[in-house]
Formats: sequence, structure tokens, C-alpha cells
Amino acid sequence: MPIPSAHLLLRFCPMLILLLIAWPDTASAWDEEGHAIVTLLAHDKIPSDMPDWLRTPKVRSRLVYLSSEPDRWRGQHNAHLDHANKPDHYLDVEGLTQFGLTLQTMPLLRRQFTDHIAEHRAGHPTAEDKTLGQGRDRDYVKHVPGLLPYEIAEIQWTIAASWTQLKTYEAHADRVSPAMIENAKENIVYHMGILSHFVGDGSQPLHLTHHHNGWTGENPNGYTTDSSFHAFIDDGVVSLHRISYDDLIDRSKAARKVSTDDYWKEIAAYLQETNNLVEPLYQLEKSGELRREKGKRFIEDRLIDGGAMLAGVWEAAFRGAHLDEFRVRRLKERYPRTPGRKRMAAKENAATSME
Repeated sequence: MPIPSAHLLLRFCPMLILLLIAWPDTASAWDEEGHAIVTLLAHDKIPSDMPDWLRTPKVRSRLVYLSSEPDRWRGQHNAHLDHANKPDHYLDVEGLTQFGLTLQTMPLLRRQFTDHIAEHRAGHPTAEDKTLGQGRDRDYVKHVPGLLPYEIAEIQWTIAASWTQLKTYEAHADRVSPAMIENAKENIVYHMGILSHFVGDGSQPLHLTHHHNGWTGENPNGYTTDSSFHAFIDDGVVSLHRISYDDLIDRSKAARKVSTDDYWKEIAAYLQETNNLVEPLYQLEKSGELRREKGKRFIEDRLIDGGAMLAGVWEAAFRGAHLDEFRVRRLKERYPRTPGRKRMAAKENAATSME
């Protein structure tokens, strides 16, 4: 099924129209437009054997909307939510060194990582430790240098679990209602959209460094220390060069290789490539080329690479699905075959018509 053009989507999808003209004031790691571009480029590269319902304008616009949802959570300004959410958007790669780690040697699991850091801090206390959880760190996030690779890996497998649920339902469609299948599809789309945000964050160099708000510490090359530099990369430079999805279609890349076995190494490799571009980005700013064609090309390449990685993780999640034998047994125990399913569908249709 062919993918509708961006112009057709804007004509027929009011949600997308609103999204593209009403950006919020608070944003992070690409603004909403950048995340939308990454998502659209990835959606173009969904493999042909993935179901056609994923290619509808409705799903496409839903994915675009969800691609900025994790940044909207920040607007709640709640310590519990910020504590859980903020570190998932970044990884200060240089900050791993003090804990004897690199991107390639980070433990496989999130709590293994935080335990390692806690143990290291206990054995090597510093003055900074006394400020954790105080002042501006009310949400207690400075104790880790970021958790972005864990968030990407965990959502990859959350999507796989949602595909497993749908696959199981579809294999036993005589025991489930149409609404159950539709709900399973909605879960897949939701998690795909949330994942698009974090993979997009991973393509922005300032989300892989402690130099995220201007250069910090020793600065022999005289790079900018302007704290607004991050905001300029997120949105200002995209607006300056008028970068759009339509401009990048012809340069978009195929889905990046991401597997169900070596996904952790593949995520680390993707993030390492982005981290390697931190200093080149600062060099472009210093030379003034960031505001010219070379800078435009640099930002476009980051969005394109983000789209290719997102498409790869989406595909890996799809490949990771299987039949849930436990759920199959439950379906057989609790739901009769077709007649019972038809009664369930009738009740659901009646309830919908009353609304």
C-alpha cells in the first residue's frame, strides 16, 4: 500500500495539522517538528510484511503526535514523574568514566546500572554526593548520567509484547472480540509512538554528552558556553534552515539493522555514533557554518539517521513477537468459540451505539 504524501496527510488529518502549527514553549531534544520528521521517515520504511493497518493516515498521524508525548510529561512538574522520566531522555557518555564504564560496557539491565553507580559512590564519596536530591535536584536525577539506552531497549520489548498479544488474539480470533483485537493494535501504536521520541533523542548529539547546555569544563578550543545552545539545536536550527520532512524523503535511509539478539550492542553503537558528533557540532557553531549549508546538512543527517534507527527498532520489535501459550490457555478456559465471541461483539456494538 503506498504511503500518502505529506500534503495529503495535512489535508486529511486535522490532528497532524494542529500538531505542525502549534508547538509548545517547553521542548527538549528536537522540538516537536524534529520528532515528527524522524517518525515520518521511519514510517516510510516499515517493511512490506508488516500489516497494512500500520500504514493508514490515522496511524501515521497518531505516531507523529505520540513522538513528543514524553516531553509533554515534563510540563506536569511533578517530582515523581520527573524522577522516572527525565533521565530516560539522555546519556552523558563522559559521565560514565567516573564509574569505570563506557557505552559498550554498560550493564544489560537498568537496575544493574544504578546499583553499580550506587556501589561506586559508596566506595568513592565526593562533595557532589551531598547535593544529590537537594536544590534544583529535587527530583533526584543527578545521581545517574542518564538512562536513554535502557529506555530504548525496554520499549522495544514492550512493543514486541504488544505484537505477541495481537498475534495470539489473531491466531484465536474465534475466541476474542473485534474490540480486543483493536485494543491490541492500539497498544502497539501507542508504544511505537513513545519509542519514536527516545530514538529521536538518541540522534541529537547534545543528548549524549555532559556538554548539553554549552561546553563545560576546560575549553581550549573556545567552544560556545551559551546555555541556550541546546534549544537552538532542538528547534532554532531546524526553523532557521526550514528543514521539513518533504525535503528529506529522497535522502531517507532504509531501516537500520537491529536484531532480537544483539539489540543492546546495536543500540549502544547507534548512541556512540551520535556521541562522536558532539565536538563536530560545536566546531560548526564556532566556525559559523552551523547557520549555513554545511550545518543544515549536518542536522538533516541526524534526523535521517534517527528515522533509520527507529524503523529498525520497530521492525526488531515486530520480529520479536511469538504466540503466548499462557494467554492461549486462558482464552480456551475463559472464552467459548465463535457464538460466545459474537455475543461479546454484539454487546460492544450496542454499548458503542448508546454513547
